[in-house]
Amino acid sequence: MKAKFVPAYGPWRWFLKGAGFRAITMPWKSIYVLAEYWHVEQLRRHELVHIEQIERCGAVRFSVLYLWYLLRYGYWNNPYEREAYTRTGEAERE
Repeated sequence: MKAKFVPAYGPWRWFLKGAGFRAITMPWKSIYVLAEYWHVEQLRRHELVHIEQIERCGAVRFSVLYLWYLLRYGYWNNPYEREAYTRTGEAERE
């Protein structure tokens, strides 16, 4: 299954805005993106790294580990996020 970018409407928009995120990649390979960031190429590359991580680890393992890392290390020190930021050359936006 190929990844697909989906505009974030309704509950997805509410969640992303509330969490301070611009996009979120889900294990079923849908990437929900806020409309105002739809054309940000660096964001798309970042989310595609998460798709690669899902494919590498498997959807269930990725999901469990992502949540564990998030609770254990926080967002910025989550190994999955660090890999995505490093591979896309993004400056972290703390």
